[in-house]
Amino acid sequence: MNPDALKPELLTVDELFSHGNVYTVPIYQRNYAWRAVQIEQLISDIQDAAMGHESSYFLGNLVVTPRAKPNDFEVIDGQQRLTTLYLLLTFLEHVGPQPYDRHKGRLQYESRARASEALRRVGQASYRDGRQVQDSLTEEDGGIHEGFNIIHQTIETKFRDSVSRGKFAEFLRFKVTVVRASLPPTTDLNRYFEIMNTRGQQLLQVDIVKARLMSKLPDAERAGFAWIWDACADMDTYVQMSLARGDTGLRSTIFGDDWCWLVPADFNALLRMRSQFDASTSTFSAVAALSLEDALQKYAQAHVQKSSADEGNERFRSTIEFSVFLLHVLKVKNGQGDENEGQLDDKHLIASFTNAMPTDHEVQWVRDFAFTLLKCRNLFDAFILKRQFTASTDSEEGDWSLQRLQKNTSSARPDYPPTFWQNATTDEREPDTTTRDALLLQSMLRITYTSPRTMHWITQTLQWLVRQEKPGTITSAGLVDLLQNYARAKVKSAFFDTKEPSDEQPNAHPQGFGIARIVFTYLDYLLLDEATKKDFKFQFRTSIEHFYPQHPDKQQSGAEVTDKKLHLLGNLALVSVGANSKFSNSFPKAKAENFKDIIAQQSPKLRQMADIALRDGWGDAQVQAHHSAMLTTLQNALGSHLNMRD
Repeated sequence: MNPDALKPELLTVDELFSHGNVYTVPIYQRNYAWRAVQIEQLISDIQDAAMGHESSYFLGNLVVTPRAKPNDFEVIDGQQRLTTLYLLLTFLEHVGPQPYDRHKGRLQYESRARASEALRRVGQASYRDGRQVQDSLTEEDGGIHEGFNIIHQTIETKFRDSVSRGKFAEFLRFKVTVVRASLPPTTDLNRYFEIMNTRGQQLLQVDIVKARLMSKLPDAERAGFAWIWDACADMDTYVQMSLARGDTGLRSTIFGDDWCWLVPADFNALLRMRSQFDASTSTFSAVAALSLEDALQKYAQAHVQKSSADEGNERFRSTIEFSVFLLHVLKVKNGQGDENEGQLDDKHLIASFTNAMPTDHEVQWVRDFAFTLLKCRNLFDAFILKRQFTASTDSEEGDWSLQRLQKNTSSARPDYPPTFWQNATTDEREPDTTTRDALLLQSMLRITYTSPRTMHWITQTLQWLVRQEKPGTITSAGLVDLLQNYARAKVKSAFFDTKEPSDEQPNAHPQGFGIARIVFTYLDYLLLDEATKKDFKFQFRTSIEHFYPQHPDKQQSGAEVTDKKLHLLGNLALVSVGANSKFSNSFPKAKAENFKDIIAQQSPKLRQMADIALRDGWGDAQVQAHHSAMLTTLQNALGSHLNMRD
């Protein structure tokens, strides 16, 4: 490949789809796969840039190669982002001073008729008005329909009035930029992908922060800092294993004979413990005087073989990335409890650390941060949920897990009992009721706040955990109380303290897409009884379902819900986009009869609504009665947290 033949162009989104440009996604590319996490993050990033009055927002690169016709391109890299932009423009076609449709027909899929048809159909007025597709979805077109529905609900939720929506649309079209890099037609694409897949990792903000912090320390301490940092960076491994890989003696020294909790009281004590071990059999010498460059080369990139004692440790997956975890720890270190103090945006990781570090005692601050990082990882691993993958896992996403690491007394290998399980002599490891509550509440918050930048509940939980004198004395009841209070405060703020901008009634609650997810998910938690808590699992749900549809199927019959009641909480439930598509515009009784299993898995609130519809039908009276019952449930749960106004 001749680098000189590469043609990079910085284009706005408007320019990307103007001038007759057409983009074809070749058959070898995977189907559209972005879901709520990626789509919502993209919209939030653009919204932040627009609200922050930034002159532009750079979205990334799009790699293409010219086809036979002029302005006709084959998409090599970046099709997920490109398709999301296309769907966004489609949804916002009629938003702004005049209709915008320059993108229409400018994206297509090679040899995938259903995917191309899906792009066309989501732009039809009937679809935009809320009528879902009736035919069965395949992998080809299902992702596109789901992506469009996620965009629909996200925009409806984030931008409640036409003015803010119009500003967002204009910023997206004319201020969001992309670098379109055109490869020469003669490029060997197999060679290109080989190079892309095997090239070294680019220097990330995490690496820069690490280097800057290490540079503040004396040479003799840099290796120790890198040892701690790299162990904590392995987010899918319990830190006891990554800090003392294959060295059970070191593990017992640092985390106690049971391998549970951190023993040393500070950074220097930890390094002294490590220095007791023979440097020749260890991955580093705590007293070795390495240059910054040598330390980075040796310890940031070193490959360490896992020992047989580590087997089973790889079955866990963290719910957040290391870059975001660093921001949580930074807030814990600086005692920032307010959600507005230091946002959890890892795009600004370097700036966050630059602003947080004092100018007078930098060395001690870095030492303290390193130890706080390790302490928080130890607590995070034990008290913050993970995803677990075992032979019995029935989902590709894994099961929610709240387990700590401890030493197996019979085999000197790691064991993973439930976090609050105390009996070390029995194989019965069913967590108690309060432990299940802690896991349910955390999984509820995890599926509610899908973007890493909104997971402030993790910060507050870590702050509370760090304040406890001994981790071994932390109770599930204390953790549940903390999580409950957080959820109550969020529900109060989102539902009881918020007014509809266009609502003439001063005490009215939000309606329709204006109701925050936490209201639905916390209600689902409250509606679980002790029997159903054992089997119910919170799953990612992003679609607000109108049980009585906004555009009912005229071929069906049933009681009618008037516009006055249609958007009340009593007629709504939170479901997955897939479930929303299956329900389509069917009447409530038809949904209840035809989708019993889906309803049972999705939402206890929806299950109640289905039971009512089967028993009494579903009209204005039933909507109002269920609405009142849900308000009472929330008010009783919030109790003293709620300043009653209704």
